[in-house]
Amino acid sequence: MSETPYNHLENATFETLMQLLEIGHEIEFTYKNKEYFISNFQEGRSLIVDSKAICDYTHDNHQFVQIAKINGITIEELFRKHSDEIEFGTIY
Repeated sequence: MSETPYNHLENATFETLMQLLEIGHEIEFTYKNKEYFISNFQEGRSLIVDSKAICDYTHDNHQFVQIAKINGITIEELFRKHSDEIEFGTIY
């Protein structure tokens, strides 16, 4: 797999997340020592943990960051207010 310019991101900001989603990337990230995966399947985007989708699929990236939640916190809020606790993994 070739490396993308995103493979070594250090700042998990909401703006960077939205750029990656708009481009169509799938994203691995770690929050509180747990790995998560944002898919981009034919059914749409979902948040995956332990090989299970934990939110409904949607093709709307803005809707996705508002409906996908970790511990009751939306992905949008997580990346806006807790970005210092998030580490990007592989960007596909």
